[in-house]
Amino acid sequence: MATLTIAGDYTSALTHFALYGLSLMVEQKHPGTITVGWSQEGQPCAQMHAEGVSEEEIAECVHSYVSSLAAEDSWVNVDQSYGVGKEAAVFSPFSPRIRGIDAEKYPDDWASHQKTRQAHLDTLIERDDLLSLLWISGLGEPSYWRFEAKAPRPDHGASRWEMKTRNKGQEFIKHRLRLMCADLATWEPSAMLSGITGQTLYDSLDNKPDSRTGTGFTVPQPTDTALAFCALVGIANFPVIHQIHRIGVTPGAYPYNALHPRLMVLPVSSGRVTPARLRTVLRSHPYRRVVDEVGKAMERGSLSPDIFVSELADEKAILREKGVQAFVAFPIAKVGSDSAPERQVLKGSAIPLG
Repeated sequence: MATLTIAGDYTSALTHFALYGLSLMVEQKHPGTITVGWSQEGQPCAQMHAEGVSEEEIAECVHSYVSSLAAEDSWVNVDQSYGVGKEAAVFSPFSPRIRGIDAEKYPDDWASHQKTRQAHLDTLIERDDLLSLLWISGLGEPSYWRFEAKAPRPDHGASRWEMKTRNKGQEFIKHRLRLMCADLATWEPSAMLSGITGQTLYDSLDNKPDSRTGTGFTVPQPTDTALAFCALVGIANFPVIHQIHRIGVTPGAYPYNALHPRLMVLPVSSGRVTPARLRTVLRSHPYRRVVDEVGKAMERGSLSPDIFVSELADEKAILREKGVQAFVAFPIAKVGSDSAPERQVLKGSAIPLG
């Protein structure tokens, strides 16, 4: 059995999401073999256990998946044209925050957009690529149905954990994920594993002191590209819950109805749990209650483990039964301009269930 320790510790959102993403990629190739958890030490570290799977096979799972995404016919590489003439623009139909669709001015654009998406979703179903389907659900999609003061709000259908800055009209798939996949497909599997476990740090996209390779899961800093890719895949564990009359809900975000949340709350398990068990926690009502109550308490300046004795006693019992021993609260900084705001997840602090 291989046990991998992910780079970083419980205070890093990048580490949490990288654990989620890595376990999903290996689970797709080796179903029923994966459990995840946290080491029992002062600074708990994220660990993935793979029964009957070697480290080399784990590395090959990551390389195989990223290579499939880098393929010419992949959903990551498809583009769609919107508008005409001077208003023409080309975007990925799988980027969740594009503003290129004007359903009133160009009514055929939306039908064409949906047709392209559906064709690729059908292909993923035929290929049994359940991970990509989960990931697309986690990223969300432009919400053509949302308006504020008659202005379209396509970003209301996007995951709050897709945090690519939209400088000069850039979008997530075309200007981050596509470049990342093309680059990582040229790596040796062993180099990927080395970056994921923190033995090396190779920021092949933007190796500068203020690198954005971490895509919001860290403050600007050099970040290993393979580790960042795993974290982005981890968004698949957080499906966006679309709503007709309000902004979509992203699990783990507080406030749930804010475009730019102020807090991310994630669980830490006491032992090994399967990826499926983890997903049930992240999509559960008790988890949603914890996120909301922890967020309110932090804003009041009254957060303590006592919250699980008073307001969250029932939720504590349910979540403990599912293997949760603590939560980590991550403040989220909003920086940049009003036209291109940037979210950065800061260092987290633990809240034991007690």
